Amino acid sequence: MSYRKVQKTRKGTFLISLPKEWAASYAISKEDTLLVMEQPDGSLTIRPPYNKGREISAKIKYAPYIDRYITWSYLMGVDTLEIIGDGLFNKKQKDEIKDAIKKLAGFEVIDEKENKIIIGTLMEAGQGSTEKYIKKELYIATGMEREAINSYLKGDRDGAKEVEERDDEVDRLYFLLVRLSRTAISNPYAGEKLGLNPIRALDIREASEILENLADYAVKISIMAVEKPLFDAEIQATVNQFSYELISLQEQALEAILNHDFSKVPVLLETKGKLVKLIDFPVNSNKCDLVSLLNFKAALIQILERSYDLIDLVSPGGSESQDDDLIFEKIQ
Repeated sequence: MSYRKVQKTRKGTFLISLPKEWAASYAISKEDTLLVMEQPDGSLTIRPPYNKGREISAKIKYAPYIDRYITWSYLMGVDTLEIIGDGLFNKKQKDEIKDAIKKLAGFEVIDEKENKIIIGTLMEAGQGSTEKYIKKELYIATGMEREAINSYLKGDRDGAKEVEERDDEVDRLYFLLVRLSRTAISNPYAGEKLGLNPIRALDIREASEILENLADYAVKISIMAVEKPLFDAEIQATVNQFSYELISLQEQALEAILNHDFSKVPVLLETKGKLVKLIDFPVNSNKCDLVSLLNFKAALIQILERSYDLIDLVSPGGSESQDDDLIFEKIQ
């Protein structure tokens, strides 16, 4: 922070100088156009030209749990990460670094030397990319839920293993969306490029975390699967109906979030009672493993409750629905 004296020309124009270090860091030159905005508190914000954003670089020493440092750097928006070893990297250390970046979309090894590995981002994200990524995350997560429930009911261990393997895909998308959301919040120009204002970025990040949680619950169910069916046909039919209704709810909730369609909220909230009744099946059947059934029901309830957190993220603003206007007229 620094203080600047205000100068005034003969014609009445007020001037202040820019901090030399700041201008140099953004390569500001004569006749560049800067964006000056007045904030609600009366302060002024000066932004550099859009194409002169700074690349974020970081340098770390190799250490135990290096995967955590790499993930943290990725989420903080680092563009180039240099990892320095105490000596020559051995095969185990190299594999550890490469395994860490497998779950970080866009992060790749761009240079590798005996005692240095440089990781860089090769991904360009633009308008609409966050919506595309979160829709893909929803598609994978709901597919995992469907397959996990089906595998559990049928005792299909092979199907259950596929669910566990797909969890890494959801993690990659979640980390990517966290990175993009943080970037949009900290860098207004990047936010404009992504089509995200700070509130929208927070909503996308929270929705992505919910979907990641749902995928984790699907893995939890798949791990419970045994090699033979545990339930009778009536319970299987009820649970399959629950699965269908649940996934439909999740798809509609995300669509409402992305479209700011607040008119969908009452309809989505009303489905909760129906879903609760569907999983209120008996747990005292002689054909069932009681402990397994109770654990399965508990997991389904967790998925249902987390799904309703998506509805909390639906906000008015982009919908053309007249119902939204009526709601606000009543409040006023």
